Amino acid sequence: MMVTQVNLYNRYRPQNLNEIVGQESISRILSNAILKNRIAHAYLLRGSRGSGKTSVARILCKAANCEQLKGFTACGACNGCKFALHDAIELDAASNRGIDDIKELLDIMRFRPQHVDKKFIIIDEAHQLTSASLNALLKAVEEPPKHVHFVFCTTENPSSATDTDKAFVTLSSRCQILQFKKVSPKAMLDKLARICIAEDSTVSRDILMSIVGKSDGSLRDAENILDTVLTLYDSEPPERIIQSLYGDIELITCELFENLCSGTLNECLLLVRKLWDSGANPIEVAEFMVKFVTDSIYLQSELTVYRASATVEKLKEISNNIEQSKLNVIAEVFTVLQRSGRDELLSLELAICDIFTNANDDNHVFSIPDSNIEVW
Repeated sequence: MMVTQVNLYNRYRPQNLNEIVGQESISRILSNAILKNRIAHAYLLRGSRGSGKTSVARILCKAANCEQLKGFTACGACNGCKFALHDAIELDAASNRGIDDIKELLDIMRFRPQHVDKKFIIIDEAHQLTSASLNALLKAVEEPPKHVHFVFCTTENPSSATDTDKAFVTLSSRCQILQFKKVSPKAMLDKLARICIAEDSTVSRDILMSIVGKSDGSLRDAENILDTVLTLYDSEPPERIIQSLYGDIELITCELFENLCSGTLNECLLLVRKLWDSGANPIEVAEFMVKFVTDSIYLQSELTVYRASATVEKLKEISNNIEQSKLNVIAEVFTVLQRSGRDELLSLELAICDIFTNANDDNHVFSIPDSNIEVW
């Protein structure tokens, strides 16, 4: 009989606030709230994906209902800990965002929990709720039953919401807002190393550095990538594993960056065509390119770059031989392309041509022509 394997992310999911990686200030705030029995009626946990928002919401739910708290840490053995999440309501607003979903939630909310004192309502991707749903929630959040606590998780910043998102801004103003940071590369590397030790695996530091660089501050992404690596580690050489992590598009983009710095326009345009034929989106290429520029600047300042050692050495060589003015133009052009949202091949080709035309112009400003042009 085949046994289903629990993935690394869930197997090593934090069980108390001390285990949350990279969110020390939030752990401190919530620890004091638990110790002083001052848990807010509503929290808005805001931060990038994979930063620990849902894990913190679940930990808070258990700690608030624990019958044998050890300081601010739930014991994990009492009925309160066992049934806290059972009696909680977790809603994914990405797929349950309508007014009918919220009306059903509000009906259930009125009933006291069966096994614990406090019912937690955890709503993930809260910014995706419709205006009608948010307005329906507003009264409940302002005057919740004594046994109810709300935790909203979002990747959006309420303060930068548009006029169409006023309902989300209003709801946010009724909550205690906690801002989650991207997990630092060092903290992520340490966590991955601990997992490897626990899994009795000797994954090389080079591969772990590549995983960290690929994850962009998301610990969940890093752990999921490590899960894939562990299935390959004994059967594939490290170089091939690293290549599989980054894929053809990122590797070709690195080659394009090298040619932008020291090659010819013709070589770069051929690589652009190769990227397009590989299924690359110009916005994706721009994101990679901006990261390469950032890493080159880090290396010039002798800061740590979280990539495979071979890539780091290549970027060192590039950064040591390129003029700062050209690096600035590359950064500016691809930042404009990244923000433009333009995903046609022509935009990428124009960006490449512009770099070669204006490489030494410190006052250069790149712009993409209007896309409303008829092509015959």
